Order: sequence, then structure tokens, then C-alpha cells
Amino acid sequence: MADRSIEDRGMSIFLDVFRRADKDDDGFISWEEFIAFFADGVMGKEELRVLFNEIDTHNTGNIDTGELCSYFASHLGDFQQIYGTLEDLSAKVTNVLFSTSQSYEGADRKEKFVTRFLMRELQNQLSALQQPLEAASEELDLQARRERADIQPVDMEAMKKTGSTIPGRIVRRAKRQASSQSTTSEAFENIVDGYGSQGLMLQVDRLENLIDKLESKVNFDNFVDEEVVSEPECLMLMIQRNFEVKTEDLDNFKSSLKSYVESIQGVGGCRNVSVRSFRDSNKLTVYEIWISEADKKRCEESAASCTFMTDIASQLVTPETGSSMTVPGSWWRQ
Repeated sequence: MADRSIEDRGMSIFLDVFRRADKDDDGFISWEEFIAFFADGVMGKEELRVLFNEIDTHNTGNIDTGELCSYFASHLGDFQQIYGTLEDLSAKVTNVLFSTSQSYEGADRKEKFVTRFLMRELQNQLSALQQPLEAASEELDLQARRERADIQPVDMEAMKKTGSTIPGRIVRRAKRQASSQSTTSEAFENIVDGYGSQGLMLQVDRLENLIDKLESKVNFDNFVDEEVVSEPECLMLMIQRNFEVKTEDLDNFKSSLKSYVESIQGVGGCRNVSVRSFRDSNKLTVYEIWISEADKKRCEESAASCTFMTDIASQLVTPETGSSMTVPGSWWRQ
């Protein structure tokens, strides 16, 4: 993050905007996608067409990533520092999500209480920040309508009937108009409904849900009552391996890990290997699915596994940790 130029700060916001506007994931924003995403209940269709053509500097009839970022980058002004700060905040929230998911279950009840309290306060603070921003945004919309009362805004109801996605801010405004009273919980739900801060707020919400599930220990959200035959069933072995790597050895570790994964995936009883790395962290988790414990044991004695363990011995901050469990083989086949 430190080596990024000032001009680059805040640009990931618009990459996310592009991703959400590009509904068919073809790498371009068509006119139909543009009006469905950017219509705000204020601008007329002709005005939006002029804006679309202005952004489409390549005159292709579609907007690519570079065109969208270039246009808004030239208009950021004082918002640039705010969007850059949002990028940093989003990364920090991601780190908190990871560290809390790792430490919460093993904490005592007092520490769990403190974690839940801090999460609720974080939600309250973010909600409190969102509300005045929405109020200011609505006032700007109102002023824009007064300036040109002769312009007919894009018909949002017509867009809704055609299946187009209505911008989240307009949805939230409609909810508030339907009810003049709003609790903190309702305000938070309104924020999650919107596109503008969805990434950050959903991360906070995801952590709260994770804490709830860890607290109750058992998650029945996807519970299936499965009747099986009485004969012994084949059980498969799931293994989770956690690594924390020294910063200076991270590239070498990833190279060794890649060689290890390529050597065992799909052969010797290994059904699958998945690797997850965590942003702004030197922590990686490897998930392995084995047909049997005997297959895993043979892998541990193989040249590929021995080479991997030897190579990474001096690259780890702390020794590898992990856990394992068996699951019915039929689950994997499903």
C-alpha cells in the first residue's frame, strides 16, 4: 500500500463499481448496463446518454475499466483522500475478520463479551457516519431537481418492471419515506442494502454472524436429515494446515507450496487441495481431502512431502498448526 502513487489511491472503489455495473461479466459496461446502474432518479435519459458518450472516449459504444476509472479519477477532488482511506479501512476490517475468527472460539467468556461489544460499537459508528452522508446526498438530489424541473428523470418503476437493478441509495430512501421511525438496527440494514458501502459493511455483518455461530457452536442453517444404510460407510479425511510465513521468505514458501500441491493433487488418494491466502498477511491455509488416513500417511512419507517440509522448516514464524476430521464419502461425491 505504501508504494502506491497518490493518483492510484481510491481507484479500487471504481474497479468494484465496474464489476457491479457489468452484469453480464463481459468486461464492458453497455448502455443498458450503464443506465440500469447509474440512474439516480434525478438525471434524465438524454443527460445520461451524453455522460455515457463522454466516458466512452474510445467511441466503442461500451465503457471499459480504464475509461470508467479515468473519468472519475479526474473528478475526485477532495473525495480522493476519503476513498483512499476507505481502501485502507476495508483492508484493516478484513484483517480483523481473520484474526477474530481464529481467536474467538478459544477465548474465555469475558473476552468474547468484549469482542461482541466492540463489534456492535463498530456497527453503530459506521451507521452514524452513513446517515449524515445520505442526508447530504438527498439534499444534493433535491437541489439538482430544482435547478432543472423541466427534465424528466429516468423512470425507476419502469426499470424495476424490466428487471433492472435499482441503485441501493434510492431503495433506502424509499424505505425511509415509508416509515419515519427507524431504529439503529433498521439503519444498519438500509446500509447493507445499498451498493455504496456494501463491501465494508458486509464484512462487519459477516463477522457478527460468525461470532453468533461460534457462540452457539452448532450451525443448523444447512442441516440435512440424511438416512443411510447400516453397512459401514466410506469416510474421507479432511485436513486443515495453517502456516504463518516470514515476510522475507514468502515468495520461496509459495514456490515450495506450489510444487507440493502440483505433486499430490489428483494422485495417490488425494481428492483435492485448496490454498487460501489472506490479504495483507503472511498467513496461508491449505485444505486437503484424502480418501483415507492411510493415503495421507503414504503422502507424508513421499519425497514430495518430505522435500516440502524440509524447504519450509526455516521459513515459518511458528510451527505449522492444523486440524482434521472425517466426513462421509457420499458428501464429497455429492
